[in-house]
Parts: sequence; structure tokens; C-alpha cells
Amino acid sequence: MKTEPVVDPALLLPEDSPQAQKEKKGASQTITDLRRALAWELARWPLTKHVHWDLGRIHLPRSYLSRDGEDTRTVYPGTDLNQLVHQYYLEEIDTKTNNWINYVHMDKVVAKRHEYLGPSPRVAGYFIDVDGDIYIKWWDSYLSDQWMGTQKWKVEIAWNGEKWVEKNA
Repeated sequence: MKTEPVVDPALLLPEDSPQAQKEKKGASQTITDLRRALAWELARWPLTKHVHWDLGRIHLPRSYLSRDGEDTRTVYPGTDLNQLVHQYYLEEIDTKTNNWINYVHMDKVVAKRHEYLGPSPRVAGYFIDVDGDIYIKWWDSYLSDQWMGTQKWKVEIAWNGEKWVEKNA
């Protein structure tokens, strides 16, 4: 006869209870849906500002999942990250010097940087690591894919004592 270990409910933290885990899953999905809904399309002017108040570096992928590397730019205090990213990805690129995959059109007449990130790349936010490096959280609505640098990302949430909130938001 097998017996399951019994966990003393008094030892469980409020966020460890089965009910809290169910709420955590629902909150994670809600925050993910909200992050995707508010993501702005690179081909259009960003409607919001995201001002960065510290000196840092932003990593700008050249292609989907940074398969062809990335460029870095210095970010000075007071820089609007959304404008910096928008202006960078609207620049035209020399199609004769690269063999990257253009997701928008293959005629190689006039290509802009954002066309190499996917069919519909959108900025869903930013991740800032402990060294002050800034990485863009991408959401592609056509591919239904979210990525950052060379890897996929997902919303991480934590209990703040009152509700579930996004970490590193």
C-alpha cells in the first residue's frame, strides 16, 4: 500500500497553494496577452515612450532570432528606446552585401532592417540585465512567436504580497 507524503498546510506559503498556482497560471496568460496586445509594429511610429534613465547598451538583432548577429548601440540617459529602435529598423540596408532572409519581399530593390526580423515584428518590451544591457522582447503576430536575442521568452511573474506582477517589467 502506497502512501502519499502529507504536506502540512501551515508550511505552505500563500503563493504555493494549489489555488494560488491556478491563479498564477491565469495571471501569466493575462499578462502575456496584454503584452502582445500592446506590442507596437516596427513599421509604424510608436505611440508610447519608453525612456531609459541610465547609461547602457541596446542589442539590435539583424535578423530573426539573431541568426545573422546583432548590432549594439550606446544608450544615453534620457533616450527614448522606442524611437531609437524605430529609427534604427527603418534604415535601408544594402541588399548586395548580405544573404539574409527578407520576410517581406524577395525582390531586393529597397530593403529596410525590420524586414529581416520576421513577417510582422513587434516590440513587446525590453529586458535589462544586471550589466545594463538592453534586449528587445519581440512578438511576431504572423508567426505567433515571441523571442529575444537568440532565444524564446515568456512572461515571468512573482507574487508581490498583494497580486501577481511581471518580473523585470
